[in-house]
Amino acid sequence: MSHLSTTLRVEAPADVVYDIVADPARGPEWQTLVAELGAVAGRSGGVGSSYIGYYKLAGRRVEGRFIVTAAERPTLHVASGSTSGGWARWTTMITPLDDGAASEVRVSLEYELPGEVLGSLFGMLTGNRLEAEFKRSYANLKRLAESVVAVPGPDGGDGDDAAA
Repeated sequence: MSHLSTTLRVEAPADVVYDIVADPARGPEWQTLVAELGAVAGRSGGVGSSYIGYYKLAGRRVEGRFIVTAAERPTLHVASGSTSGGWARWTTMITPLDDGAASEVRVSLEYELPGEVLGSLFGMLTGNRLEAEFKRSYANLKRLAESVVAVPGPDGGDGDDAAA
């Protein structure tokens, strides 16, 4: 079994970060190894919901079937998945900071790669590549969540103005 983890500060509320992480349709926007999203079933991000992701890994297309096993908006999201010969468990914990204006995001990915990936000519580099892509993905998540908060409303303001 292999393990990757990271902790980052995101200048966006926890619910904004959570909604991006929990929505499999948004995965290709920030996860660098996601080549394509397949079928999605159930309430997006809800316990028991599932999705299929197609990942590009060591020159191969790997299908992962994931199910959400724990979800507490906006603080916890866990998805467990399997591939032909491998598995992964992705845990994201989000802690609100600065009276809710920012978030600390702690991510843990435990995984075992499929044999065909490990046996590829690039198998020795796969772990290093995964770590680099993992870091890039979470840098992308940070930028995406912060850009959602920074989008001005129709009047040019911050979008938080109440209707009169």
